[in-house]
Amino acid sequence: MAERLIVVDKERLDYQGVFDAKEVLKVIQQWATDKGYWLIEKKHGETTKPEGKVIDLDFEPFKKFTDYAKGIIKIRAQMLDVKDVVTERDGRKVKLQEGKILIIFDGILETDYEHRWEGKPVFFVLRTIFEKYVYTPFVSGFERGVKEDLMSLKNNLKAFLNLTRFT
Repeated sequence: MAERLIVVDKERLDYQGVFDAKEVLKVIQQWATDKGYWLIEKKHGETTKPEGKVIDLDFEPFKKFTDYAKGIIKIRAQMLDVKDVVTERDGRKVKLQEGKILIIFDGILETDYEHRWEGKPVFFVLRTIFEKYVYTPFVSGFERGVKEDLMSLKNNLKAFLNLTRFT
């Protein structure tokens, strides 16, 4: 079975104000493309309530570092009380959304994701020795990479949302 090591657990980003929901998704997609991650959309749901829409999104971008290790960043976004508003930007009217955004990030490092070291008990013991004595510096580098990528995504989203606050 693949080993999953949680590098970052429940990193939060809260925002309340005016935003463009499509642009938030584009920021995530652009980040994934720039960093070399494959972006998988696990869930996309939208419900309408009297106080506004509720949009639930789950993404799971992953990046293979080697044939043995890959980084996974789980993104759970929830947009609450979303209402459409029309604002004027550069002399023309633009349709934006207003509400609350809560995004939770989890960073995971998964080793032996291809299950190559599980076939026989001898391989399992060799894998344990290999990880403990040989592969430790590489694993710590991969952990650092997952954490840096997750924080860069969070900072990109935070910068984008703060920019839209002043328009």
